[in-house]
Amino acid sequence: MNCKSQTRSGALVTIIVRTTVAIAATALLSASIAAARDSHRPRGAESSKAQTRSRTTERQRTENGHTRRDTWTGANGGAATRDAVVTNDREAGTRTRNVDYTGPNGKTGSVDTVRTRTDDGFTRSATVTNAQGETATRDLTVSRDKNSDTVTRESNYTTFDGRTGEKSDVIQRTEDGYTRDTTRTTPDGATHTRSVDVTCDKDVGKCVKQVEVGKE
Repeated sequence: MNCKSQTRSGALVTIIVRTTVAIAATALLSASIAAARDSHRPRGAESSKAQTRSRTTERQRTENGHTRRDTWTGANGGAATRDAVVTNDREAGTRTRNVDYTGPNGKTGSVDTVRTRTDDGFTRSATVTNAQGETATRDLTVSRDKNSDTVTRESNYTTFDGRTGEKSDVIQRTEDGYTRDTTRTTPDGATHTRSVDVTCDKDVGKCVKQVEVGKE
């Protein structure tokens, strides 16, 4: 483990910025692509023949952002699409991203995200809508205290079936590494904790990571 990479502020920000909603969006898109690729796939001897699949991307710059359209076409001609519209408002410090998905079976879904810059970080709100019209949401607040070299990340979410959960992350840079304390409350009410302490010895180029986990 490289000592410098563990203690740089940029590395700390990279560690904490993760997106649960992005996972849902990726799963939604992956299902559409897989359907376009595999639907009506030839069986038996025909499956050994070469099959043609393609992906086309069109990107267009706009006055305050850009649009992008991706199209995946399967061997049987079935297609899945992804349309994204990104809008930036520099004065308000916001970035809005609206993405619509359509599978080869005609089922649709969407992911709408708004990120707003704050004095000490940013907030991000995301809504995912699945093919059944159900929605899942996630709100994230990231703040940074330069004096204490601490980054705090607070998030809460609602699942497609209406259950809720939350997560708190606090990462602090130390003289020889960093600490990270995470508390996560799941929809069933269970609380999970995780504490990480990383110390690095620059002279020998070695880092030690200690992790403690718990559940309430």
